[in-house]
Amino acid sequence: MNDEPVHPQWIDRLVELQVLAEHGDTGAAAAAAIWIAQDPQARRVWEGVERTCDQVRGGSDRRE
Repeated sequence: MNDEPVHPQWIDRLVELQVLAEHGDTGAAAAAAIWIAQDPQARRVWEGVERTCDQVRGGSDRRE
C-alpha cells in the first residue's frame, strides 16, 4: 500500500505556467495571473514556488 500523499495535477500545471512565465511566455503569465487572482490556494502555491526559486538562486549566487 502506498501511503504517499496524492499530488494534485493542478499544481504541476501551475508550476509549468510559472516556469513558462519566468522565461517570457506572456500567454502563460496572463493565464497564471487570472488563476491566482481567483484561487487563493493557487496563489499560496505560486508564492511558495517563488520563495523556493529565490532561495535556490540566492544559494547559487553565494557559490560564485
